[in-house]
Amino acid sequence: MIGLTVSKYRILEEIGRGSMGIVFKAQDTFLGRLAAIKILAEKLVNDPEMLHRFEREGGAASALNHPNICTVFETGSWQGRPYLAMELLTGQSLDERLAAGPVPAGQLIDIAIGVTSALEAAHAIGVVHRDIKPANLYLTNSGRLKVLDFGLAKVRAPAPPLGDDAATVAMFATRKGTILGTLAYMSPEQACCEPLDGRADLYSLGVVLYELATGKLPLRHAENTAPLPAGLGPIVTKLMARDARNRYQTAREAREAFQHWKCAAAAKYGVG
Repeated sequence: MIGLTVSKYRILEEIGRGSMGIVFKAQDTFLGRLAAIKILAEKLVNDPEMLHRFEREGGAASALNHPNICTVFETGSWQGRPYLAMELLTGQSLDERLAAGPVPAGQLIDIAIGVTSALEAAHAIGVVHRDIKPANLYLTNSGRLKVLDFGLAKVRAPAPPLGDDAATVAMFATRKGTILGTLAYMSPEQACCEPLDGRADLYSLGVVLYELATGKLPLRHAENTAPLPAGLGPIVTKLMARDARNRYQTAREAREAFQHWKCAAAAKYGVG
């Protein structure tokens, strides 16, 4: 594929490969800017569920314009295979960052604010990510957090505040009762295929932050008290409440709690 042109993007090198497809570094032949091109694996072009997921990722992400969400420039089809053209990021995913050990409080709070800001924007237009985990969170070399991969996103008409009876719209053509997401980070309601809303993403974020701070996942089927530094634990513990009614009810509430902590910690501990 090196040297070929997909739409207006000339492929320069392969930079990633996953279960759904291949990611290439490319250059926009009109604008000159670099981009990442994600192309569905050839073996999956006849798999309706994978096609839906790939198209869903492009549709959900392209509807969002936010500094903490990876920007999708263009979607299309090349030789019968769908592709996404996205901003090219340099840095590391949080699962790669985990290999270096626990994340210090100052960096952890910036990650939390970045993710909640992105989720606030997504939830406002009815998009629930459903797969918040370290591999889908990317820390750029400039220190900005980016949320990736909306391939499992659920879209519904936004109706704030989100209530317990918020409907799940057809699970995006997946089989009824199919669990979508990554089990270790799933909220209890998502793992049980129950109706869910944006609070499921907040639960997943709580698990991610717990893992980043401690280097290990919290125990499932238990109410975990997060052993995080300098008073940050109660915020993360609330995110991980098994009952969604006991969590922060919106991403905005969670973001404001983290920002308040950051201001207080900066004044008291010099953190942030």
